[in-house]
Amino acid sequence: MRKKERLNAGWRFQKGNLSGAHRSSFDDSDWRRLNVPHDWSIEEPFDKDMPFGSMQGYLPRWTVGWYRKHFTVDAGDRGKRVVIQFDGVHHNSEVWLNGHFIGKRPYGYVSFQYDLTPYLSYERENVLAVKVDNTVMPSDRWYSGSGIYRNVWLIAADPLHVAQWGTAIFAKNISKDEATLSIRTAVHNQYRQSKTCTVVTEILDDTGAVLGEVTSAATVEAEETREVDQCFRLEKPELWSPDRPKLYAAKTILYCDGRPVDDYVTPFGVRDIQLDPREGLSINGTPTKLKGVCIHHDLGCLGAAFYLHAMKRRLRVLKGMGCNAIRFAHNPMAPELLDLCDQMGFLVVNEAFDKWKSLYYEELFDEWWKEDLSATVLRDRNHPCVLMWSVGNEVEEQGQPAMLQRLKMLTDYCRELDPTRPVTCALEPHNSPPRLRDAPVEDKVEHTKKIAEHVDVLGLNYQEQWYESYRKAMPHMLIVGTETFPFYRGRGNRVKGFEPVNPWFDVEKHDYVVGQFVWVGIDYLGEAHDPWKGWPFGLVDTCGFRKPISYLHQSFWSDEPFVQMAVFDADREESCPAWKQHWKSPPFSSHWTFPHLEGKMLRMVTFTNCESVELKVNGESYGEKRLADFSDRMIVWHLPYSPGTVKAIGKKDGRVLCAHELKTAGRPARLAMKADRTRIAADGYDLVHVEVAVTDAEGITVPSAECEICFRVEGEGEMIGVDNGNLSSDEPYKGERRRTYLGRCLAVVRSTSRAGDIRLTATSGPLTESVTIKSEAGAEKTAHV
Repeated sequence: MRKKERLNAGWRFQKGNLSGAHRSSFDDSDWRRLNVPHDWSIEEPFDKDMPFGSMQGYLPRWTVGWYRKHFTVDAGDRGKRVVIQFDGVHHNSEVWLNGHFIGKRPYGYVSFQYDLTPYLSYERENVLAVKVDNTVMPSDRWYSGSGIYRNVWLIAADPLHVAQWGTAIFAKNISKDEATLSIRTAVHNQYRQSKTCTVVTEILDDTGAVLGEVTSAATVEAEETREVDQCFRLEKPELWSPDRPKLYAAKTILYCDGRPVDDYVTPFGVRDIQLDPREGLSINGTPTKLKGVCIHHDLGCLGAAFYLHAMKRRLRVLKGMGCNAIRFAHNPMAPELLDLCDQMGFLVVNEAFDKWKSLYYEELFDEWWKEDLSATVLRDRNHPCVLMWSVGNEVEEQGQPAMLQRLKMLTDYCRELDPTRPVTCALEPHNSPPRLRDAPVEDKVEHTKKIAEHVDVLGLNYQEQWYESYRKAMPHMLIVGTETFPFYRGRGNRVKGFEPVNPWFDVEKHDYVVGQFVWVGIDYLGEAHDPWKGWPFGLVDTCGFRKPISYLHQSFWSDEPFVQMAVFDADREESCPAWKQHWKSPPFSSHWTFPHLEGKMLRMVTFTNCESVELKVNGESYGEKRLADFSDRMIVWHLPYSPGTVKAIGKKDGRVLCAHELKTAGRPARLAMKADRTRIAADGYDLVHVEVAVTDAEGITVPSAECEICFRVEGEGEMIGVDNGNLSSDEPYKGERRRTYLGRCLAVVRSTSRAGDIRLTATSGPLTESVTIKSEAGAEKTAHV
């Protein structure tokens, strides 16, 4: 039967274009030992003079990196086909086994496999060599990272097996009583003679119980692949939705000559998604709006290296603000991210490319677009979280004949691979051709109508002010805001009109607008401007700490009663290039420590989804205000600053539902440490995030504290990242010290492969504190088939 194991541990790494490093006899004894996922760029000091530095966050990448893995294979696997699967290598990777060239893959974001069998040895050690060439310019427009930055898998299967990403499961005729599952399985025969097999597909619920099975016979000719179609009636289906993400699994078992030879598990979900031109999006009969954000793939101080728990922690933060959708910007993501979205209830716009014929992908498009798009769709098509595919973002020559031809080519092929989902392409707000920038909206509409012929949903970046004009001309088209500003909106013919009307209101107003994706959900590295190393205008910073503006979006998106205070704080205003200003929000601070304002007036805002809010300062009520009286959903207060305690109380019909309290901080007196987990797996991969705050004697964070925190790890863990959320800092992301920003910083610790305690100590001058985490063996590992 099939075996699948991680091949992440014990790689050897060296930078440089080394001659002969692909040969098995090459001496790599003095190379660095490490585990993958690994990103070599995040380890480097910032270089303000590097080519395309602003795109890459000034983190050097322009070199070649070599990875070598020495490994043996089980003699019991002799006769099987052994493949290596890379979930992502950035970029221009070439692979050798025992000196034999296996293959190359230029695009750094797709997953791919190679068959190692012809060159594999069962008698001696095997050497896998991977060359990663990041010298080709230009780079992506955002931080891409460098190296084998996602998981690596070794898979051994019978020569008669389910092909790579070889199952497709689609539900139809969905009702509360039943659903029909259409199951297609690609069976690949690598024997030298035809094989007759029995394909058994078991349907399992989320507890692993078998609900039933379907059986088919098939004969597969030698060195061919045959698709086997099956149908299963699922009774009383538990439907997947963002609020209740119920999952099933299909376990495919191949029998040949009376014995099982392969098994393959495909998680899936059943959901009834309808896109109606008049009523918009519904899921399982419930009208639904996409309350979404765009995200890039880096994980802050971890760089591009993918860690499951780090991403899960970020998704929990987004879920906490009511977010239910994510747009992958602008590339396929790690397969485990799709698993998390399935499990946690996020809808996904799965985007294959950024540009087509410019920048990074220009030299790859003609040769590789079909294979890269196929890898994206086939890998991800069974995920219930995937709502629609996107084939590009703000591509060149928008609306011109060459672009329309490519668009049709890509969307047609997408529908061929997956006929069940809509396809879109995110359109920029008419900066090209230049004549359209200041042209009347009627010209913009006519230009867009040509593009709309080839997409199922009109994906628009920053074009809310023209939605009604598009709809009037194209009443059959639904619209999604594939990128929207976090606070301001365009006005008239001006995209950056600084209209203080949130783009969410256009989603609320129109049924034909199915949702929005705020640019951006989480700050990311790259697309920077000195001294910033990344994009600082997200709802959440690189540490995963929420910014005050995120609570405005929570007031739009969440039904759970809450109230949150923030002060308009001019001292937080940061300078940036004029073209980026429209992504900014008013400068807010969510604390009550303003000694320079004592005796002066300030403005405060309360974000809430409650009917009304009462505000109290040191027990004195400043009255109650109704949310309905504030069209922008921000309840504003003018009051004199007085140190002490300020409290906002959220109410409905006079009944208290929630409250938020802020207190004035005193002098720094201690360090507070908060680990997001008390136990992790001793697998050399699992993580714990430890937040450190400088507080006063009563435990109130001191927002003005900018203290250097020194960390020491003892026991079965290692420090792999430090951050404070301040993208203008010149401090490295790798190390054992970090200054606090707004009184806080973050340390990320990874387990070793041995069980035991991990003790992290933080010290700043006379202040010290420690936290202990258990690292335990035998924890379940997440695998993606």
